[in-house]
Amino acid sequence: FAFSGEFIRGESLKCGNINDTYITTFKGENGQTNTYILQRIKHNVFKEPNNLMENVMAITRHIRKKVIKEGGNPARETLNFVPTLDGKYIYKCKNGNYWRAYNYIDGVRTYQVAENPLHVYNAGKAFGRFQKLLSDFPAHNLHVTIPDFHHTPKRYKFFLDSVKNDAAGRVEKVKEE
Repeated sequence: FAFSGEFIRGESLKCGNINDTYITTFKGENGQTNTYILQRIKHNVFKEPNNLMENVMAITRHIRKKVIKEGGNPARETLNFVPTLDGKYIYKCKNGNYWRAYNYIDGVRTYQVAENPLHVYNAGKAFGRFQKLLSDFPAHNLHVTIPDFHHTPKRYKFFLDSVKNDAAGRVEKVKEE
């Protein structure tokens, strides 16, 4: 990837459900640090990583145009991809793994579990804004990366069936929720 500077360190981020994510830091020519997110795409989950990346890029370009039009800051409000040395946005290494990279957004914090109602509120607000920004996106142009993953009626039926079957024996404990 076209990272700027000399590599200083990298560390695994122990969060997320699918891909392996790393934060990498480089020292730039002027002494500033440049930080990036490097992500290994699990190609056993996403069978066609190039299609996945085409989707992410198309959605991000769409949102980016709107953020700019609204006077927002696309450096903080959208993903910003780092290209490979040959100008692509996905890299397949010799052992068959696929990688992508983004600029790191300083001052952000990720929560795996909401710690208070404000986190839930802000997550809902962000999701609503994301949906609004995509309301005119031509979704029919997207590649299917995981069949039926976004098919809400099927997912909801699966959820109801899971509650009914209670295979893990947890339904009683979470009935209030």
